[in-house]
Order: sequence, then C-alpha cells, then structure tokens
Amino acid sequence: MDEVVGLLQEAVFDESRWTKLALSIDSACGLIGSQLCVVAADVDDTVPDFRFNRGLIRGEPQEDLESEYIEYYHSLDERIPRMRGMRPGRLYHNTDLLTESEQKSSPVYAGFIPRHTSNDQFNIRMPGHGGTSMFWVVAREMDRGGWSFENLKRIELLVPHVAHFVRVRQALAAADARGDALAALLDRTGLGVLHLDRHGRVLEANERARRVLAECDCLTQRKNQLRACARHEDARLGRLLTACFDRGVGGSMALWRPGDARADSLILHVCPVPLDWTSFDTRGVAVQILLVEPGRTPEMDGRQLADLYDLTPAESGLALLLARGRSVREVAVSTGRKEATVRWHVKNLHSKLGVHRQADLVRLVLSTAAPAE
Repeated sequence: MDEVVGLLQEAVFDESRWTKLALSIDSACGLIGSQLCVVAADVDDTVPDFRFNRGLIRGEPQEDLESEYIEYYHSLDERIPRMRGMRPGRLYHNTDLLTESEQKSSPVYAGFIPRHTSNDQFNIRMPGHGGTSMFWVVAREMDRGGWSFENLKRIELLVPHVAHFVRVRQALAAADARGDALAALLDRTGLGVLHLDRHGRVLEANERARRVLAECDCLTQRKNQLRACARHEDARLGRLLTACFDRGVGGSMALWRPGDARADSLILHVCPVPLDWTSFDTRGVAVQILLVEPGRTPEMDGRQLADLYDLTPAESGLALLLARGRSVREVAVSTGRKEATVRWHVKNLHSKLGVHRQADLVRLVLSTAAPAE
C-alpha cells in the first residue's frame, strides 16, 4: 500500500506513471480495472455533465469505451441518479444501486459492462471543489471469487488519496500546468506555488503566493514557517504538513478569509516532493503547495478565443460558458435553445478544436485567459 500511495503522489505531476499506478492499484486491491470520472454537481441527475472520464483495464486506457459510454449509455444507466445520494467515501456495490429486475434487464449492467470488463463493481463518491463530484468505480473479475475484507479495506484506505490526486490534477489543469516541473510551476502567475523544506520553512514562493502571504488574512509566515491565521486551521495545517514530511502523504484543506461569504476562500493542495539524488538540486524542496483561490478566476476574452481558434462569435460564446462551469442544460436555458441543439454545437466545437472531452475544451479556453490580478 505504501508503494501505491507513493505512486499516486508521483502521478499527480507525471502522466507517464499512470499506467504503472493503475496496475499497482489493481494488484493491491484485486481489481481488473477501474473508472474515475468528475461531473458537475449542480446538473440534472439524469444528465451528468462530465468534466473528466478515464477508464483503465489492466492498466490500459480505454478511450473508445469512455466515448461509447458517454455518447450512448450514460443516459440509460440506472445507477446515476442514485449515485449522487451515496454517502461520501462509502463503498456501494452495483447490486446496492440496482433492483433485481434492473440487474436482469439493464442495458448498461447486463449488456455494456460485461462486454468489456466485469459488473462486479463497487462505486465510491467523493466531494470535489468547484461544484464537482468525483466517482471512482472499481471492478473485479467475476471468476475470481468474492471480495475479500482485506481488498475492500485497501480500497477504503485509498479513497482520500485518490480524492487528493483528482483535486490537484484539477488545479493544474485550470492553470494549464499539468506537465510542468517544480521550477516551471513557480512561474505560473495564475496559480500560487510554495516550496517548503523538510523543516517546514518556505524556500520559494511565486508572485501570487507572496501576495497571499502578504495579505495575512488566512495564511502567513512566522519566523519563515508557514502558518494558518486561525488557530484551528493552523492545527490542521500542521497535521497535514507532518503527514507529508514523515510519511510522504499529500492532502488538501480549505482556509476561510474573514468577511468572505464563501465556505472556502483559499484551497491548499499539499504534495510531497521525492528526493532526487541525481539532479544536483541543493534547495532541498520537500513539499510543494498549490494555492487555489476560487473567487479569483482568470478573465476570458471571447474575441481572443475566436481569433486563436478561428471560431464564430456563437462558438466562442459557447466555449466560454462551458469553461465557466455551465452545464449543457444551463446553456440551453440561458440561450433559449433546446438541449439537443446545444449538444450538437458542442460536438461541432469539439471537432473544430480537436478535443474529445469537455475537460479538454475547458483547459484550452483557460490556457488563453489572462491571469487574474
């Protein structure tokens, strides 16, 4: 399990490790494969707005299956409206979400899933930031016997680490910085970045992170040590950093700015940085912290987007609405169009931009945005 958690931390910044990570999770938990998706949490239960969807079987990505499910089967999946009511972090078997009759007649449970993997699956919901929910579906081969207590316990132990993995990936994607090295992330003005040594001292901070620290309303430095201003939040931050220093385990937390109506004004994603004995890097960076400010998003220019990608005003307007988190249903309501019409335009937009998922479209749009001041 230590190896799996370590690979999760490393794969946050390195997509080339995803295959090894997936195989390691499968081996540790007795799986044949898994699916991880992120959906908007404020859309109609029967029409999930996918922001991310990745399925792996025996460590191999299944892009054709992902597209087939979203295009043809998700609207027929009886589990979807029930999954939103699942308690966060709890494991629900497919048979917990489907009636006996549905298990026999469901085109998804009885038809689509068995053709490609196994419908002996557990489903886990995890709350995400920015109005999203994460769903992790893990599958076991039917002829391997039942689920062991040990394997189920391992899956439960991995849930918070998988949630942290997704949140950090979301933050990096929003800053168009998923493949950046540590030094390159410091240059990202749209994303605050702090580097700490093994004693919790701040070694480096980019401009946005320095501004957050200078404001001293929820995060500050005391004798070069990173501290939260509120006592109860500082204690939690201390526990989070200790876990990162001592066990190499990352995590996330939210801080509240006094006078801010939002529940979380500043989100911290704490990630361990493994030692690299071959880099001659004498800074001794042990922890990297990403600072995400939900209320301070980049400004997006529709004309700039249209010029860059040769879009019509209507297409660039639709792309902006999607990038701001609007669902297809919300776009249809706000523009007075039918949902089917909006989906047709979205499909054309994907084709024109050369993307296959809404998450990729959003990343493209955000990469053209001007950094927030």
